[in-house]
Amino acid sequence: MLTRARNGAGHSLTAPTPAGAELLLAVEEALARLGDACDAVRGRAGRARPQLTVAANGSFASLWLAPRLAAFAGQHPSTAWTMRAIEEERPDMVREGIDLAILRVRAGSVRAPDQILFEETLFPVCSPALYGLEGPDGLLRHSLLEEAHTNSPEMDWGHWLALLGVAPAKPRIVRFSSFNQVIAAAIAGAGVALGRVPLLDAELAAGRLVRLFAPRQLPGSWVFALHTRPGLLRDPHVVLLREFLQAGA
Repeated sequence: MLTRARNGAGHSLTAPTPAGAELLLAVEEALARLGDACDAVRGRAGRARPQLTVAANGSFASLWLAPRLAAFAGQHPSTAWTMRAIEEERPDMVREGIDLAILRVRAGSVRAPDQILFEETLFPVCSPALYGLEGPDGLLRHSLLEEAHTNSPEMDWGHWLALLGVAPAKPRIVRFSSFNQVIAAAIAGAGVALGRVPLLDAELAAGRLVRLFAPRQLPGSWVFALHTRPGLLRDPHVVLLREFLQAGA
């Protein structure tokens, strides 16, 4: 299906015959269709990989959830996991595209089918650099780091000073908008904070923070609860993650 001819310089050239050209065109079209089919299969395979979004408030997400979600994702690479920080007490799961949320809600207000993940306990903590305050009165020599709160006495330094029997005074209280900020300042040795466990379990275990005045502690006014987007309670990926988080709590 090839013909030979000579160009002006006398060199021999090979060209397809009309039948060969027709066959070459057919082969090229078949290869193009095969390439399109492969691309379509790869696209469907990519879309088939579940993509699930987990959300929680910023402090919980960074201090407790992030390392656990990363560990879980390593065990389940067939699913693409995304974590988002939210501050709404009860977000619109469908509108915001959230599959599983860990909500911080008032104790006693958890509604079925939500499940409590854990409750909190609070007590004073500080950097090891400040350890050894010579009793509760030593608190007044340091900045007292406090998270902004509403009607939560366990998060209020005034309540704690009275509980610890510290004489009336004007403590140096520094307030922050998030628990993350409080803990960052405490780890840096900038003052004494009111720690929330189990959010601080890793910091205490690593020795970055130490507990003060044990066994004094107060229960938290808030709890963390697992909230699943409607229709996903039986999704195997979500079920596995819920069980993993509950075991870690």
